[in-house]
Amino acid sequence: MTLCGVKGLKIRTLTFFYFFIIIITLFNVSYSENFPRRIVSLSPSITEIIYGLGAWENVVGVTIYSDFPPEAKNLPKVGGWVNPNLEAILALKPDLVIMIEDQDRIFGDKIRKIGLKTLAVESNNTIKDISNSISKIGRTLGKEKEAHKVIEILNSNLERIRNITNNANPKRVLFIVGRNPGTLEDIYVIGSRNFIDEIITLSGGENVVSTDRFSIKISKEAILSLNPEVIIEVNHENINKNEALKIWDGLKEVSAVKNKEFYIIADTTFLHPSQRISEGARILAEILHPEVVTIQP
Repeated sequence: MTLCGVKGLKIRTLTFFYFFIIIITLFNVSYSENFPRRIVSLSPSITEIIYGLGAWENVVGVTIYSDFPPEAKNLPKVGGWVNPNLEAILALKPDLVIMIEDQDRIFGDKIRKIGLKTLAVESNNTIKDISNSISKIGRTLGKEKEAHKVIEILNSNLERIRNITNNANPKRVLFIVGRNPGTLEDIYVIGSRNFIDEIITLSGGENVVSTDRFSIKISKEAILSLNPEVIIEVNHENINKNEALKIWDGLKEVSAVKNKEFYIIADTTFLHPSQRISEGARILAEILHPEVVTIQP
């Protein structure tokens, strides 16, 4: 081969190499641009999932109920869970609005009619639903590997707690999610066949309420009849256990009240169906079975 031939081959090789690099670069830019960069989250659980996937910098708006991560409190608010402010959402110029399927049925069409793209994920009634939502959001945001890792850690943490409490005698639990402040009126408790019920079971408890509904209103007479060994109340009134026990003294015949097995939890890890439920399960397991449970966060 002549010197000119060698130079020509080198030039053609370099030209092809640079052309290849340009094509790959353009493909990657185009590929990344397909993923949402401005996201509005219409559910606290969705906000937490996005944060767990490492896509927090893309969130531009949340609902008034989003309290985790702490930075969520500083983001623009777009209304509540069932009454989002469409003007506020539109003003944020999102390229994706993520909501729960239940929300989509209520107002999804209204959001799409103003020209915005939406994504609806499962209503997260079970732990499996939560994993599916993490996976779906991960695919949409280009965070599939991260989603797989988050789900893997969630399942591992829950399985670890289940194994620790597996041989403990289940304690009968009443799980309260709402109550008229200062009284024993309008008490709402968790039913069965949902992720909180699953958490109660794997944490070494037994939900005393059996109903297919997520939560129900319950009377004082019903609580007396159910006679739970432990009462868990998610309460943000900033009251301590002794103050709460004074209120519950009206049901002092109930085993949990009589034995002061009453616990107030001012934490949303139980209520928001995201990967953070494993932290809620850890807290509950330590309450129900301190004799066998010492779990590091």
